[in-house]
Amino acid sequence: MKNKNIYTVASIVGMAGFIFVYDSANLGGSVKYIQPYFKLGPSQVGILVAISLIGNFFGSLLAGYFSDKIGRKLTMIYGVIVGIIGLLFASLAPFITIFYIGRIVFGFSIGLIFVAAPMYITEVAPAPKRGRAGSIRQLLLAFGLILGYTIGFIFNYHFSLEWNIKFGWRVLIFIEIALLIIMLFSMLTLVESPRWLIIKGRVEEAKESLEAFINSKERVNIVFSEMLTNNSPEISGKKIKIRGGLVYALTLCIIFPIFRQLSGVNAITYYAQKIFATISSDTPSLAYFQSIFIGVSELLGAIFVVTFADKMGRKILLLIGAAGMFFSEAFIAYSLYETQIGLDLSYFIYIYNFFFTISAGAMLTVYISEVLPTVIRSKGSSLTGMINWIADAAIIYSFPLLNANIYLTEKFHGSISFIIFSVSMLIFFIIILFLPETKDKTLEEIADYWKTKGDWE
Repeated sequence: MKNKNIYTVASIVGMAGFIFVYDSANLGGSVKYIQPYFKLGPSQVGILVAISLIGNFFGSLLAGYFSDKIGRKLTMIYGVIVGIIGLLFASLAPFITIFYIGRIVFGFSIGLIFVAAPMYITEVAPAPKRGRAGSIRQLLLAFGLILGYTIGFIFNYHFSLEWNIKFGWRVLIFIEIALLIIMLFSMLTLVESPRWLIIKGRVEEAKESLEAFINSKERVNIVFSEMLTNNSPEISGKKIKIRGGLVYALTLCIIFPIFRQLSGVNAITYYAQKIFATISSDTPSLAYFQSIFIGVSELLGAIFVVTFADKMGRKILLLIGAAGMFFSEAFIAYSLYETQIGLDLSYFIYIYNFFFTISAGAMLTVYISEVLPTVIRSKGSSLTGMINWIADAAIIYSFPLLNANIYLTEKFHGSISFIIFSVSMLIFFIIILFLPETKDKTLEEIADYWKTKGDWE
């Protein structure tokens, strides 16, 4: 089998993140066109923004089942096909109900892919390259964010409002469909996860898959032997009881996505323009343009983490990121509370986003997939995905409510959300101190670590 570059494979798989963030940025900019086209009221606009989270949740719920049943690769491929169908519904919708259905179907596809993709990269990447390979997704997220905001800016200021209301928002969705089609054909070139193949008893195929990513035959034999010992059908087919080290690993699956959303990242992404209009004295048009620099700061963070993920390790990057998020959000909260300071706080949004990217963005995704033993990786990843989307919806829903509350506004001067976010990051920092490092360890070695906390077989 022809040797495959793990970073090329990671880029193909990471296109899902690129498209998702592009979609989020575009949707935020397209609402002002979609709302008059379908004659939507305020409550319907809220549904428009949040309804895909329903699909995200159920996609994550079923992703573990499909990943175990048909494999990581096919789960991602079917997810892309479903995404294309959903976006076709949305782009051609004659009335709002069809648009809503399309958004739910697209959300379902993202839920599937966002669970299966990190699992796949974790299982195919050699240990010394796993951190960088897993972080490439974050690099593509940054490019997607920049592209989404930039195209939105171009459409907003170079095409008439009438044209955008009639056609513009549909064209933006067609661009997403084209990207998904490219991703679909690229994914057909991938091999299946060797660990999943071993679990299914397809041992020869598993070895061929492993050889696609490791040049040394001696190293292939060593890693393959470890995989057979830990992932054979006899072991993986046993009824697993959630006890011992699995309790620790699954606990991380629950708390990590909650703290990721308590960092405030998606609230900032969805409401970027309103935030900039609030914390900056610039004009609304510049507030829109400032949103693009969120993507630039994320790009810088992604370049940093791709460069140092396998050199510095997961834990130190998580600690640096949590500390950076705490201080930047604490400063924003303090400055908003002390309204006389009058600094342009948009810079601290960019600083925050840089630190989010290197920690709760990139490293947390890599770390979650690594710490889960193969026997529960798909189910644990599904659990993480579901909790992530629930927490995402809760933060997006509560963020504008907190800022609109008259009592909280008078008492905290608009700083309450950032107070909550910064305190959460301080707690997150303390939790990270107690985590094990996974750098340069095979997945089987990480599973053995959890067994020291109590065996589950």
